[in-house]
Amino acid sequence: MPQDYSLKIGPADERTAAKSLERIFGGVREVDSHLRVRSRLVDEMPRNGLLEARRSDRVVGAILSIAQPGKKGLVWPPRVDEKEPPETADRLLKAAAQQMASAKLSLACAVLASPSDEDDRRLRAQGYDIVANVLYLVCDDRAFPPGRPESPLDFEPYGEESNHARLANIIEATYEGTQDCPQLSGEREVEDVLAEYRQTGEFRPEHWLLVRHRKVDVGCLIVAEHPEHGCCELVYMGLALPARGHGWGKLIAQHAQWLTSRVGREQLVVAVDAANDPAISVYASVGFHVWDRRTVYVCSLRKKFEERS
Repeated sequence: MPQDYSLKIGPADERTAAKSLERIFGGVREVDSHLRVRSRLVDEMPRNGLLEARRSDRVVGAILSIAQPGKKGLVWPPRVDEKEPPETADRLLKAAAQQMASAKLSLACAVLASPSDEDDRRLRAQGYDIVANVLYLVCDDRAFPPGRPESPLDFEPYGEESNHARLANIIEATYEGTQDCPQLSGEREVEDVLAEYRQTGEFRPEHWLLVRHRKVDVGCLIVAEHPEHGCCELVYMGLALPARGHGWGKLIAQHAQWLTSRVGREQLVVAVDAANDPAISVYASVGFHVWDRRTVYVCSLRKKFEERS
């Protein structure tokens, strides 16, 4: 009986999953230095969206997407055999997008250190746009203030239910006129954004802060601890539009440094859009420097599939 060599795409087989992951991650440093997921991917495969392209019993390509809190999916571009036509990679990207959309995710993101021309072409053809070139900044404890910085601002800890609405409202206010990934404005509900923030590092409500001036909410600061990496992350900070221009961004960043020193961590990291000159200037003024960078591609799954319906 002749074999069927037509292309079929479906969930990875347990027998071939490890090789498919090696195909995707071979030589890609994001796995270890950025997301550190290699060790657990095979066990979580059914949930994580490892798809394989097959011709008969031979795997000719694979793609991986991982659902994240906040209705966002992370995607690693497809890797296919050299002799495969471009259609194979395109079909893998389409299948991954459909899988994420079926899981009610809003955004698909590919975060790449050095996107090849081929990856760029494939992603753009499937509705992905570059929304930012992201700089990863770090400062060590030599730049931290020796004590709690003097400030006209008050920092009120997040009380979850008691002031959740206030935090959501001020975060939305900080998005007005933002220079940090402005293309993503309005793509997700603020509750989805908060869900993503909550799952970043170790959630400590005392490090989720409402920033106030004269008893008025003017901004926010969210810091997460990463015990496994021995550092803290400045997950998000922002000021509402009327509160900008007073030098308060520097004071908020210094408060984040002080929080980091209080929990005994020697480094604070932050990610920032390379086009956000005001934020980069603030971070540089308190001792941050660039240690890595990524290109971020994003596809709005809602728009992609609404347009086709």
